[in-house]
Amino acid sequence: MKKLILAALLAISTTACFKDSNINVDPNRSTSVDPALLFSGASTQFSLLRVAELTWPIALMNQMWASGGRWGLSQSQYDQTRIRSAWGRTYTDVLKNLNVAIEIAQNTQPVNKNAVAQCKILMAFAYAQTSLLWGDIPFTEAANGKVDFPKFDKQQDVLNGTIALLDEAIGLIDLNAKGIIAPNDLYYGGDMAKWRKFANSLKMRILFSMVDSDPTKGAAIGQLVAGGNMISSNADAMLYKYFNQPGRQNPRFSFTAIFRGGVQSDWYCSKPVYDLLVSLKDPRIPYFYQPGTDAAPNEFIALGPVEVYTTKSALVNMNLLKPDLPEVSFSYSEQLLFEAEAIARGFAPGGFEAATTKMRAGVRESMLALGVTAAQTDAYVAALPALTATNYKTVLAQQQYLDLFMRPIEGWVQHRRSGTIGQEVPAMTTPTGAPVAGLIRRLLYRSEEVNSNPNTPSGLTLDTPQWFDK
Repeated sequence: MKKLILAALLAISTTACFKDSNINVDPNRSTSVDPALLFSGASTQFSLLRVAELTWPIALMNQMWASGGRWGLSQSQYDQTRIRSAWGRTYTDVLKNLNVAIEIAQNTQPVNKNAVAQCKILMAFAYAQTSLLWGDIPFTEAANGKVDFPKFDKQQDVLNGTIALLDEAIGLIDLNAKGIIAPNDLYYGGDMAKWRKFANSLKMRILFSMVDSDPTKGAAIGQLVAGGNMISSNADAMLYKYFNQPGRQNPRFSFTAIFRGGVQSDWYCSKPVYDLLVSLKDPRIPYFYQPGTDAAPNEFIALGPVEVYTTKSALVNMNLLKPDLPEVSFSYSEQLLFEAEAIARGFAPGGFEAATTKMRAGVRESMLALGVTAAQTDAYVAALPALTATNYKTVLAQQQYLDLFMRPIEGWVQHRRSGTIGQEVPAMTTPTGAPVAGLIRRLLYRSEEVNSNPNTPSGLTLDTPQWFDK
C-alpha cells in the first residue's frame, strides 16, 4: 500500500515538475509556417500530378496517345494503377496545404488578402479537376483535418462550390498590394492582375463543363465574356515553369532521360488523333509526332486500339518533352476557343461571323505556340470553314480537342462534353477485350478510400457517365 501511495506521489510531483518544462521540445521544430512555402509546395505537387502522374494514363485511356502494346491500349485504357496515389496526394499534398496556408494567412495581422486569394484560386482549380476526373468527391468536409469520414458532395455542388471559391478570391484581390511572389509563385510571380484574369477564365472553363447539364450556366458564361478581364494574351497564360537545370526539369523529360536514356519509346501516335489531323489536312502532324526509327523521314504510322508498335510506328514528338517546357494550366488559345463557343452557342452576342473570327484566332495561337511556321499556320487558318448553325459543334470540338493534345486532363473533359454519349468528337471505339461496354467516363475511387471511408459511392463502373457528361 505504501509503495502505491509513493508511486502516486512521484507521478504527481513528476507531472508538476515537467508541466512547464521545455525538456521535450525540439528547439529546431518550427512553430509557424509561411503560407508562401505551403503554397509553393502545393503548386509544385499539383503541377507534378498534372504533367506526369495523371497525364500519362489519361492520355492513353482517352486515346490521345497510344502505348504501342507495351502496356497494350486495350489494357492500359482500363488500367488505373498508375493513378492510385493521385487521389490521396491531391487531398494531402495540395488541398490540405492550401487550406492550412489560408488559415495562417487569415489569422495573421494584417491579413494578406492576396495570399488568401491565390490559395483559393488554386484550391478551386484542384477541386474542379478532381471532380471532373472522379465525379462526386469530398468537398465541404474535406482537407480540414476535422472530419475522419468526409461526405462525398454531388458533382454539381462541387463545381458550384468552386465557382463560389473563385468569386471569393476575386473579391479579395488588391492590385495595389503584394501576395505570394516569386520564387514561391512560379505561375505569375505575384502579379495579381494576372491571377484575377486566370480566376475568371477558370470560371468560364468550369461553367462550360456544366452548361450541358445545367443550361442556366449559359447566362453566366455570357456575363464573363461581356465583362472581359480574362486571359487576353500569351503573357496572361497560366503556366507552371520548369527549367533546364537538374532537379527543375519537366517531369516528362526527366522520365525519358532517366529511364529511357533520353530516347522517347513509350508514347505513340494514336489513330483517332492522326485520322482527324489527316482529314483536316492539318500541318501539325510532324509537330505532334516523329517517325519511328525505321520509318521514312515523313512516314507517320499510327496505332489503333489493339495494334502493337513496330520500329516504324510514329511517336509523340520529343520536342514536346523538352526539359524547360512549362506545364500549361490555361492557354490563350483555349480562352479564344471558349469565347468562340460562347458566341456560337448564343451565350454572348456577335453571331457566327464573330465566332469564326475568334475560332481562327484561337487555332492560330495554338499552332504558333506549337512551333508551326507562320506560313503554314496562316494558310490552314484561312482554309478553316466558317462556323454555321449546322457545323459549329463539330468544327469547334475538333479544334478544341487538338489544342489540348499535350494536356490530356482538359482534353478528356473536352472529349466527353463534345457530344452526346457515343457521338463525341473525334469518334473513338472501345478496345477489343475491354471489361466494360463503353469508353472510360470516370476514374474509380482508390481501394484505400473505399475501404476506409463508408461514404464512398459504390456500384460505379469505368463507363458510368458523370453528372456533367450528357
